[in-house]
Amino acid sequence: MTTTTPTEERQDPLAFAGADKLVKLVGALYQRPRVGDLPRSLHSANVEWEPGYQQERAGRKGLPMVCLVGPDAGVGVLEEFKRRLGSARPSGGVRYAYLPLEALANETDNDGPATEASVQAIRDILWQARTELLRSPRSRGSGLRFGLFTLVVQLMAEKLPDSDPPERTLLRKLQDNGLLVRFRSAIENVGKELVPTNDTWKYPLLVLRLLTMATFRLAVTGRVPLLSGRYRWFLRQPHLAPEMSGSFVRFAVRLTDGEWQQESPEFVARLLVNAFLEDLRRGYRLQFFRRRRMTYPVLLLDHVTTANGGYRLLELVNDVRNQTGLFDPLLVVSTSDAPPPDDRPSEDRPRWTAADAGDAYRSWQHQLLRDRRARDAAAWYLPIGLDPGTPEQQSKARKHVQSLGDTYVLRRRQSRPPWWATRWMRIGVPLVVVALVASVLGVRYQDFRTSHCGTSSEWLTWTGTECVGISDGSFAVFQPADDTIRQVLSVITDQNRRAAELHDAHPERPYITLVDLEAHTSSNGTADGLTAERESLEGIAVAQLRQLTATATAEPIVRVLMANGGLGMRQGVAVAQQLSRMAEQDPSIVGVVGLDMSSLPTQLTIRALGDAGLPVVASTLSADGLADQNPVYFQVAPQNRREAAVAAAFAATRPGPRTLRVYYSDDDSDTYSTNLRDDVVKSFKDKGFTVEARAFEPDGGQVAPPSHDRYGERLVGNAAAAGRDTCSYNGFVLFAGRGVPDFGDFANGAAQCGSTATIIGDDDVSRFVADQVAREQNRALPYYYLSFASEPATDPQGLARDFYTTLDRTLFPFEQTERGRSFDGHAALSYDAALVMITATAYLRETSANIPVTPGAVWREITAIHTSRPDDRQTNKYIEGVSGTIDYGGDIGRHVPEAKPVSVLRVEGGEVVRGLQGFCGMAAGHTSDAWCPADS
Repeated sequence: MTTTTPTEERQDPLAFAGADKLVKLVGALYQRPRVGDLPRSLHSANVEWEPGYQQERAGRKGLPMVCLVGPDAGVGVLEEFKRRLGSARPSGGVRYAYLPLEALANETDNDGPATEASVQAIRDILWQARTELLRSPRSRGSGLRFGLFTLVVQLMAEKLPDSDPPERTLLRKLQDNGLLVRFRSAIENVGKELVPTNDTWKYPLLVLRLLTMATFRLAVTGRVPLLSGRYRWFLRQPHLAPEMSGSFVRFAVRLTDGEWQQESPEFVARLLVNAFLEDLRRGYRLQFFRRRRMTYPVLLLDHVTTANGGYRLLELVNDVRNQTGLFDPLLVVSTSDAPPPDDRPSEDRPRWTAADAGDAYRSWQHQLLRDRRARDAAAWYLPIGLDPGTPEQQSKARKHVQSLGDTYVLRRRQSRPPWWATRWMRIGVPLVVVALVASVLGVRYQDFRTSHCGTSSEWLTWTGTECVGISDGSFAVFQPADDTIRQVLSVITDQNRRAAELHDAHPERPYITLVDLEAHTSSNGTADGLTAERESLEGIAVAQLRQLTATATAEPIVRVLMANGGLGMRQGVAVAQQLSRMAEQDPSIVGVVGLDMSSLPTQLTIRALGDAGLPVVASTLSADGLADQNPVYFQVAPQNRREAAVAAAFAATRPGPRTLRVYYSDDDSDTYSTNLRDDVVKSFKDKGFTVEARAFEPDGGQVAPPSHDRYGERLVGNAAAAGRDTCSYNGFVLFAGRGVPDFGDFANGAAQCGSTATIIGDDDVSRFVADQVAREQNRALPYYYLSFASEPATDPQGLARDFYTTLDRTLFPFEQTERGRSFDGHAALSYDAALVMITATAYLRETSANIPVTPGAVWREITAIHTSRPDDRQTNKYIEGVSGTIDYGGDIGRHVPEAKPVSVLRVEGGEVVRGLQGFCGMAAGHTSDAWCPADS
């Protein structure tokens, strides 16, 4: 058996007593915990911790400076550590710097107070450490940056000329050395390429240069969070009293060559050490896209003495850690012949040897919190003596070291952070969260769009069967919409755009918004069922165009919104509440025009608009109670009582028996039909007619056997049955129901049996007449019908001619075709309703240009539309509308025009007969027939 002599064993640098314990200790210290940076607990039966140790672990956080002490005992030890760190597994995980100070450092320091030579020695050692850590062969992808420390070293080497202001010179040098100057250079390069060929780039590039300069000036103040970056740290660190300087540039001047020598060498050296450690701290912070580093950098200082700056560096690290209280991820291992200065032995921290390395660390860790609070000058020292020991101890240590292998081996679990703290989890979890949030928001947004008719407008609502709400024309509230409706919407959208542009160009003119609120959902499911509503909007478009071409200062500029109150105006109240909220946000909204059907839902809608303070001018509504009960409500059509009186007077001039059947809708919510029934019964009885009222089930109701309703009147079934009920009846019949869809069924029923009754339709029959397809399906039955606007069936003159010329030829050429032509007069009535609002606004501003245009002010001026004096001194006069004269009589309680025209028209062979069958009322170019009743 071959034996090894003690001399051969001594040649191994780790052949000393406890070498294996020391190797294990260093291997354990450079391994970073899988979570956080709390100190490792090395359990030992020989150490008893005082109560509360677990609660004080944060105060014990930190890496010691392992000082290996012994005369000639440390020769080659750190080189062996370097070799082991260089081949540690897994690869690429350990950063280390080995500095043999006896060969690298100058012997210029001393063991007294710090001097300029001390500062230079510290700077050189740390610079070499920086270089070694950055190019460490095992630090692949380390990503360490030493921006703070490098900036301090560069400033200390900078010599500023005496001729120029130092702050300006240094500011220029800092700018030339920063990232912003590279960005500025890129801008200049782009400018050289683009500006000579394209002058339009000159100004954007100039703006970018100015922004670059301004950004740098803000950053270099050191006082702007995030933007100031590394400059901000210098004004917040505790060394050299940065508060004396006020800004980073002034502070940096104090660090230049010739200036830092006037500062305290001790604190200049502390600044160097703290900047170096702060760079390491920042490199070990958790970063989103960087994997967690599982080993700490190791600084190996070989042959530390008081002359080469090694001892000074250890002292400075100790002082900086005590002063800042921050954890820095640097494990320092040094060798020296004598213990570090001021390392006082005590009962709590006796002298330890390598054989007791584990107990030495536990004792140091146990004492650390107390020493840190006391700012002890040796708080961070962990001195360990290297005792050669006996030949037997050396041989045993060498065998144990050999059993450890040639490398430090980290178990797979130790070399990786926990799965929930890995880089992919840091990236993946936020991405998953973002994806989930985006999905939820996407679903909610899609739900929002679905519940708002496929749009992002909060003013549109899908009820499940129809879309109700408010639109500016970009969305078709008409349901369904055909090509003619889309053309009308396109015109409104374009004119709204022109109105906004005109308002910007002439802000002195009033700018108002009118809302056309009607039942834009077709009752028969086709676009033809919305002909009346489409023509109503056409009339408002003509009024809007009139204002776009006006020039007077008092003439308002008009924007138009469309609102769908739903089928039968059943969603009118909800839409009115939306308008109330919209008016709070948009003060240009002054009122509502249009409205559909004199029914209970319409009455509730008008009441809701009144609660919102919005005046209403209805175009076709005629029920008596509307104008009598709502102070904010006005109308341009006559009331039912006048319509009934005209019908009775007209029937009295026709031949035939003096008997009448009035057919009305058996619907309590349809106040129009029941109110007109009552007015017709009274008016015809006053003319000597025998009157019988019969009810029918509206809107396609099921045929029922004849019965009596609760009023004691005959219920004949649905509208078709009501038409058949006229068979073999030779008297007069007045239809007091809805034109769409009931009159079509009524006419078909009457035509089936060849009814010979004289049929007169109410004004709502004009809706049926407006639908050419429906009207021409019944060519066998002739009938009269009443209309509130008769000009389409005559040769328009004067204002009416101008109106229809603009309507048919300028805006909507399709109205000139047989398909587009309508004789219901809804366009004229809607034009007049809009004209009332426009005229009231103009009257308001004619008094004073400073009066604000509000809904209340416009409502007040509507009552002033009348002629009280025949001379020209009266400013607010009546309106000569397309559908007749609009004069509210000067009575604040009167909301219906005086003597508003009612015309009688006739349909034969499915076509409207040109020319009026009767005319009653005041209108330019027309004279009332002799038989007309007085205005009631």
